[in-house]
Amino acid sequence: MIKIITDSTAYTPREYAQEHDITIIPLHYLYRNQEFVEGMPGEFEQFFKDFTETKLFPKTSQPSVELFLDEYNKAIDKGDEVLVFTISSTVSGCNNAANLAKNQCKAPEKVTVFDSMALAQTILGYIMEAVEMRDAGKSVSEIVERLTMLRENSIITFVPDTLEYIYKGGRIGRVTATLGTILKIKPIIIFKKGILSNKNSFGLQKAIKDMIASIPQKLKRLFILHIANTKLYETFKQQVMDFIKKRPDFGKFDIFEGEVGPVVATHAGPAVGLAWTAEV
Repeated sequence: MIKIITDSTAYTPREYAQEHDITIIPLHYLYRNQEFVEGMPGEFEQFFKDFTETKLFPKTSQPSVELFLDEYNKAIDKGDEVLVFTISSTVSGCNNAANLAKNQCKAPEKVTVFDSMALAQTILGYIMEAVEMRDAGKSVSEIVERLTMLRENSIITFVPDTLEYIYKGGRIGRVTATLGTILKIKPIIIFKKGILSNKNSFGLQKAIKDMIASIPQKLKRLFILHIANTKLYETFKQQVMDFIKKRPDFGKFDIFEGEVGPVVATHAGPAVGLAWTAEV
């Protein structure tokens, strides 16, 4: 049996995790001088309400090595192999903690740590692929080979309500944020293969249309996302569905809705977005 473990930034629904025996290792965030364990989708409402009203900027922290180590050893004691998914190593030390735990566990050769080079529901897309392959009897090496291919054309992208949170996170300067607001420039934020980039559009609706138009062919899974239940979400979701229903491959890929939690939201603020896994 292959035991799947992931950190909380995949935002795996609780029901899905329970159904497929997936263990979630939570990240933490410091907010209002208190440390919180990041929960699971459906549990973020109170945080988002306060977060959007106060505009306080939380700090985040990775899980301890011991948390990973304990879960590895539990699985090894049951005779399982372990496949671990983490948030991209380019933005968090979580992957490093997972690998340190691997080196300390009872049987390191039974643990494989997959660096998603991704954020949020892109990771969940990889997990869903791994679950399907595991249940079909594929090996860890076959799963990793497949995911490495999918990683080439899989991303998360979003349009933030405001540039303020990205500025606070140090991704842009104050002058850029102010000019962007004055000129109504909306960035389309893109995270692919561990690299954060952006494309600029003039105006919110143009940015959203451009983001939707970037949905590739050869989709496996598409996630329609929101951060902080922004008022734009319902309209955005309808725009996405109207677009993809016109595609000749509509019905040949899976579509999900999801919310992005506090750890990733800290660096983006309220936003709408998309994540997908796709063939090259």
